[in-house]
Amino acid sequence: MANLFDHVRLLHEQELYHDLKTMCSMVLSLSEQNADVFSMTQKYQMMVFYGDSLYQTEEFKKAEDIYRKALSLKKAINKTKGKSSHLDLVSDVDVKYKIHQCHYSLGQLQEALNVLESVTTKQRSAKINMSLARLYHRTGMDRSAITCYKEVLRECPLALEAITGLICLGVKGPEVVALVMPGIGHGVQTEWLSLWIKGHSFLAAQDFPLAITSFKSLDAKPYMKDNVNLLCSLGEAHFKQGDYPNALLVFQRAHTLDPYNLRNMDIYAYMLAREKRVKELESLSNKMMSVTELAPEPWIVVGYFCMVTKKATRAVYFAQRAYAKDSRNIEALLLKGSALVELKKIPEALLHFREALRLAPHRYEAHAGLIDCYTSSRRTLKEAITVASKAIRTLARSARSLTLYASVLARVPTMEARAKPYLEKAMKLDANYLEPVYIMAEILGKEHNFWEGINLLRGKLYHHSTCRLHQMLGDFLTWTNEHQEALDHYSIALGIDPTNTQAREGMERVEKQSESGPEPGIDMELVDGSENEAEPDFEESDVDSSALSETDFM
Repeated sequence: MANLFDHVRLLHEQELYHDLKTMCSMVLSLSEQNADVFSMTQKYQMMVFYGDSLYQTEEFKKAEDIYRKALSLKKAINKTKGKSSHLDLVSDVDVKYKIHQCHYSLGQLQEALNVLESVTTKQRSAKINMSLARLYHRTGMDRSAITCYKEVLRECPLALEAITGLICLGVKGPEVVALVMPGIGHGVQTEWLSLWIKGHSFLAAQDFPLAITSFKSLDAKPYMKDNVNLLCSLGEAHFKQGDYPNALLVFQRAHTLDPYNLRNMDIYAYMLAREKRVKELESLSNKMMSVTELAPEPWIVVGYFCMVTKKATRAVYFAQRAYAKDSRNIEALLLKGSALVELKKIPEALLHFREALRLAPHRYEAHAGLIDCYTSSRRTLKEAITVASKAIRTLARSARSLTLYASVLARVPTMEARAKPYLEKAMKLDANYLEPVYIMAEILGKEHNFWEGINLLRGKLYHHSTCRLHQMLGDFLTWTNEHQEALDHYSIALGIDPTNTQAREGMERVEKQSESGPEPGIDMELVDGSENEAEPDFEESDVDSSALSETDFM
């Protein structure tokens, strides 16, 4: 019967797992009926083979049970004499690692952690320590995660996941370099590494301009040119800084170089959806789903395609599929929250944006999503201002955070004047960021400061040509009876986006006015505009929503 065991082992070596699963089930039943058929060591080995076949065919719960039975048998073997006869058996540590894999695949993170923690410190390989570090990191046990990541680097200095894990947990770049470089030495082959670590350190510290500089300098080196992993890091830095156009270009380049890359393609899909680039998003969806259905990114990409094609219910479903793959996936939470807002399910959307904000407090999109939920009702505008003021403190006084705060103030009729200084500051911080321009123009329109609005929009059109800028300028020119120029700008707006209903309605309105004469009711004395308010000193009290009067929201 020894030949039968050899045949079973051959099935395992050849990775014929379906055949192996059936065969192991048969021969283990045979051994139960006749204890002399196989030795204890052979039976133990076949139980491990059986567990492997079950794991590979995704029967994780049953595989875990078989591995545990194998461990029990191993204990019995260890108590017998003549241990030298079974020195080549799969070790207890390897079987425990396999049990952890089963628990992890079932989403049982605490059980997976408990199994690995039962391995003594001296027996832990780099593989065990890396898995422990991931689990500690995910469950918020940061100090233990740092210890395990460091152990991985002592054995494998080029474990890049361990390096980025330490950086994300707040370990400074120089300390990480000190851990890594002595183990690999300095030379042409590794001169990129310190710059790569520096870039990720800046990224983790929210210093996006320096992160971009570091990654760009690496991309400029001939030996790192067109490295997709590096481009994904560069694109992520642009994205988190709020520079969506450059992020879009970098991710587009990465996808062209490697159509099968998954990393950050969910963010790429989000930006394509923002730009309503439906055909590119459809192509990306098809490509990602052809790569794998086991990762969250393809489901998120398809979800954003559903969003731009007005299928929000399907987007919720695909976001949930992504969330089931990874319950800490920020993009899945943001997609589902956005889709729920589209479906007017605000309480459910709030839960998802809050969870995204808890997991990633520095993500602008999580703050913005939460504020969108609150601003959907006038009853919760005060909560919106509270969240927006926290966003300024969390995201620093960037153009985006100041605009976010001002956008909420602008929704309260008695507080529109308070929004203007924040918008002016935002425009000074980033002249290419157009959102504060749009909001300022809306406020100027309500104030009937038409010439000031026209000057603002014309100034921006020297450097930017967007559908909304042309449409808004058309509105202002209509209000000042500059009908021909208004028509020109409406035409340009529709040329950029033929689906823009505001531009189309504006054009129809101007054509009617041209036929019937100037629209009555506009007091041209109000067109003169007014001087800009002095820019305030941006102290913390300026964004303290607790000081707001209840009457502001009535």
